[in-house]
Amino acid sequence: MNVTKLLLIIPMLVTCLTPGNMVRADDCDMARKWYNEGIALSDNTEREASYYQRAIELCPDYFEAHNRLGNVYKNWGEFDLAIKEFRQAGRIWSFAEPHCNLGEVYRMQGRYDLAAEEFINAIRIRPDYREAQNQLKYVYKRLGKYDFVIEAPPELIPTAIFTRIPGMTLPRGSFLVDCQCEYWRQKAGLKGLTVEAPVYFGPASRKVDVYALILGIRYGLTNNLTVGLIPKFFSKKAEVPIPYWGIHAKPGVTGIGDTVLMTKYRLWGRRKTHISGFCLLSIPTGDEDAKGKDQGVIRRIPLGTGSYDFTPGIAFTTVTEPLTITTDISYVITTGRQAGDEFHCDLAFSFPRLHNFIAIMELNYRWMGTAKRRQLFQTAWGFQGPAGPGGPRAPRDPPSQTVFETTVTEKGGHTLFLSPGFQVFLTKGLKAEIGVQVPVVKPEDGWAEGIVLHVGLTKYLF
Repeated sequence: MNVTKLLLIIPMLVTCLTPGNMVRADDCDMARKWYNEGIALSDNTEREASYYQRAIELCPDYFEAHNRLGNVYKNWGEFDLAIKEFRQAGRIWSFAEPHCNLGEVYRMQGRYDLAAEEFINAIRIRPDYREAQNQLKYVYKRLGKYDFVIEAPPELIPTAIFTRIPGMTLPRGSFLVDCQCEYWRQKAGLKGLTVEAPVYFGPASRKVDVYALILGIRYGLTNNLTVGLIPKFFSKKAEVPIPYWGIHAKPGVTGIGDTVLMTKYRLWGRRKTHISGFCLLSIPTGDEDAKGKDQGVIRRIPLGTGSYDFTPGIAFTTVTEPLTITTDISYVITTGRQAGDEFHCDLAFSFPRLHNFIAIMELNYRWMGTAKRRQLFQTAWGFQGPAGPGGPRAPRDPPSQTVFETTVTEKGGHTLFLSPGFQVFLTKGLKAEIGVQVPVVKPEDGWAEGIVLHVGLTKYLF
């Protein structure tokens, strides 16, 4: 079964599989077969209508069968029957098509006020619904409301998940609010120490689990200028295994990270092709000296870079039905030593399967320059007797408290992610997304992420 068919029957199955309707699951499966028989005909005959009627008898909440039966009645000129079916389809599931169809019936009857109301409902559910937009323009003209048809409702173009800067800007006066949750593991070898330290002073590598909450609000100052504020929150837990001392500490920190200010200006654009220049300014609101402690081990785990990062870039988006292509190129210029400069290049392909389901495949490339980070390692416990599991203290055993702070050189390198995901547009501009970044190329010794897991919600407020 392909994704399109699956999404069409999910609402029907949810209704049938509720506790009160468990015995009707097989009936709903049979209803889908009758529905497919009607779709195969699509000739507006009584035979086609009978297939949809049988499907509805077996599964009364099968909204697609109601919608298709309403279309047959509309084509017959049986407007009262069509209105009944379209209303039923719209009550069962929040899809735009039944509202548009109902509005068309009202338009054909000359009931323009009711038609406008249904077209508006369809556009609220699906803002890029061109047929409903055109129908609404027509009925407004028939009603003499010419002021309402000067500017069409904005057409939404799919955006990518990890390629976060599209070529479009927001319409004037509109908001976009999003919330993203991500998890990944970073690791690197502790090489390039500026001081010599015995092996028991600490681990030979760094590993950190990172949980990130990224909030964002963007506002269209004009049709060509969008500004945004993107605060970040982190929970980080380091892994510090020290076999010599028989401990496996996991110190962690939680707090606000750096905050990003965004400005984007559309340089050129048409209905389905847009080019914008953007600038990101990262403000060091995160604590670069944050420390975590566990089992007597203290580690510095920075929540921020401690520097102002300036990121100019350019973004491009175009739609070639049914494909949407988004790409951006940017360069991160940092003012501190905790992180090196970076170059980013992203490419995303979006494949709409239904009007509310979009499959996405991305390539995300990053080059990082060499950086130097301050590394703190501290133990704070006393030893009475053996220092490690199974032996007396030797002359070279560690003292009861060990502290060293040094600088670790992080070599730069290239990272390439292959990033599949999908988005589902819910009702009234609400979008949910799930994605995963898989590193297919990454530096051997550098501070690099593993697989990145992502979930998010986005709300458009027009």
